[in-house]
Amino acid sequence: MPSNLGRPFGCDQCPKVFTRSENLQRHKRARHGGASLKDFQCAGCQARFSRRDVYKRHSGRCRALLSSGQESQPEVPWEPTPQIDVDIAPSLVVMDQSSMNPVMITQAFTYATELLQYSSPSSATHSDSEERHIKAYFEHFYPSVPLLHRPTFALFSTPRLLVKATAVIGSLLSSQPEDCAHWRQETWESGQNELRHMVSYDLSEIRQLWVLQAWLLHIIYGAVREIGLSQQEIAMPDSQSWVYQCDLNSPVDDSKTLYARWISYINVESTRLSLYTLFFLDSQTFTSCNARPLMSPMELGWELPFPSGLWEARDSQIWLQRVNEHLGHSTYTMPNDFLHGPRGPATTSLSIATQQLMTEAPSPELLAALEASPFAAFCVLANLNALVRDFTRCYYQMPPSASDPFAFHILTQSQNKQIHTAIRAIARIVKGQAYTSDSSQFHLWRMIELFISSLRISLCRPDQLFIGGIVDNSLISGMAASTHLTQRNYVAIRRSVSIVPQHLGADEGILALLNDLSGALSRISGENQEQVIYETPWTTVTSYGILLCIWGALRRATTDIRHHLDTFNELPRTSESCMLIFNSLMESALLSLSAENDRTPRDPRLWRTDRSVFTSLLEGGESFFIGLMKRFCVRRCPWGIGSSMLAVLGEIPDPSPSE
Repeated sequence: MPSNLGRPFGCDQCPKVFTRSENLQRHKRARHGGASLKDFQCAGCQARFSRRDVYKRHSGRCRALLSSGQESQPEVPWEPTPQIDVDIAPSLVVMDQSSMNPVMITQAFTYATELLQYSSPSSATHSDSEERHIKAYFEHFYPSVPLLHRPTFALFSTPRLLVKATAVIGSLLSSQPEDCAHWRQETWESGQNELRHMVSYDLSEIRQLWVLQAWLLHIIYGAVREIGLSQQEIAMPDSQSWVYQCDLNSPVDDSKTLYARWISYINVESTRLSLYTLFFLDSQTFTSCNARPLMSPMELGWELPFPSGLWEARDSQIWLQRVNEHLGHSTYTMPNDFLHGPRGPATTSLSIATQQLMTEAPSPELLAALEASPFAAFCVLANLNALVRDFTRCYYQMPPSASDPFAFHILTQSQNKQIHTAIRAIARIVKGQAYTSDSSQFHLWRMIELFISSLRISLCRPDQLFIGGIVDNSLISGMAASTHLTQRNYVAIRRSVSIVPQHLGADEGILALLNDLSGALSRISGENQEQVIYETPWTTVTSYGILLCIWGALRRATTDIRHHLDTFNELPRTSESCMLIFNSLMESALLSLSAENDRTPRDPRLWRTDRSVFTSLLEGGESFFIGLMKRFCVRRCPWGIGSSMLAVLGEIPDPSPSE
């Protein structure tokens, strides 16, 4: 007897058969209908469902819906709006542009692109202050972390929880951020609780792109990792379909197909940027308090981010034009390139890109990718920093060598050469940008410059907390501990206390860094004060670490000069390492202050051999530099890092000659 005798309703697209007509229709919507037949849309988080019972179950637990005070209306089906599907779909998202209101689409995209205040019936609940905060987010924070897709970010269609997370960060960069401190803390805490509740109730919620983005923004203000999400082939097996779906050489592309391809690109790139953001946040946050990161760069199996010009395109036509400009025409007719993407194998993953960059002849496609995406260049630098820390961790567990007690050579000569090769390649890219303070990429390229200096420092002067094995429980406490440790040469003590004399100097490693330290100090101290208040927290932490290194070098050089004075009753020669370090760093510090105050850019006491003239600079040099660090902290107030470090520096007694 046929197995489907009692099931007269068969699917015309697969072998499934059903006993009831409504079951067949539900099956078609769920299995063969695609996004266009998901008729039920949640009024809170904008998720769409093809089955009414699943929609009812979701609406009963949707915290975005409950927090907005709305009631679910399961009998009202979804109607097309210019909202991008919140699901991270591995295939192209097909949307019918003919059913959309072109005015609504244009206005929705205009809000974030032109930073205008746009109001719609569904956005009436957004206050003027909230819109002002979101505007500040896109003006000042977004250029450094392009996590959200600015051209399609709209208040009326973005999930409320993501809007509030964006506003919280933007409020830090708005005028008078202290006026909304209570609201900011309350919103952040409630958002965290809401995300935890949502994910704990249904782990698959983390696959929704806006949930992942909201998590990252909450992490930035204050790790989640799903199996398979870190591997591009597993999470999105069709992630390259937006490239190969049709021929980009065609002068005219069907508008609906082009729009669908653009939306597909946005979904894929949003996921990619979210995971890369998670990687660098993990590494930067844990580095400051000396805890090992939770995520290894080896497990991030996603291509490097695509050019920022594609991400910033405000519509599909501009996007298509930039795709052709950045990726070229010929790549789309080569089937063999599909395995590695349109940019070749060198950009396949973060690890492969890092390895390629450490060779003498890195791939031109890789260099072009880093030049077109400063965020990708920064992630490669973060990976290089993780590599150096891993080498350092192993090196300092080996017994010290009597012939090299201070051990500023962490890597072998060959390894040092490979790291420096990669650093030079990125430095040349940054130099070629010739960016200015009015550039849209100013903060990101400046941040990369500072990270290059920090990475070079870590090759010669390892982090004090790192070598000391001191692990703190927060970024602020880790920075405070590093500040106090800078008052002594803890690295040398930890490494070689049993085989070196009591007098610990020998700061030859700093000689190789003088040019980097002087340049970094000039950039840090000579910033446009209207720009530094919009600095990202990891840039502030990196800059403060560079200042600590300079302060430690000045302190040790001062001690060596005084020791020479006490022993020989004369100053060391200006070619001595201690004099080179002291004069070079003090010259940079004094020049920065002179430029700021429009004074004569030269102190006559520098590079002098006359003891009576030089002694006053020697005695006041360290106090002067601590004052410079305090001014640095005063100007970095939005994230609370500057005020916290200012309090720590206030606890340090004034240095005295008898020290």
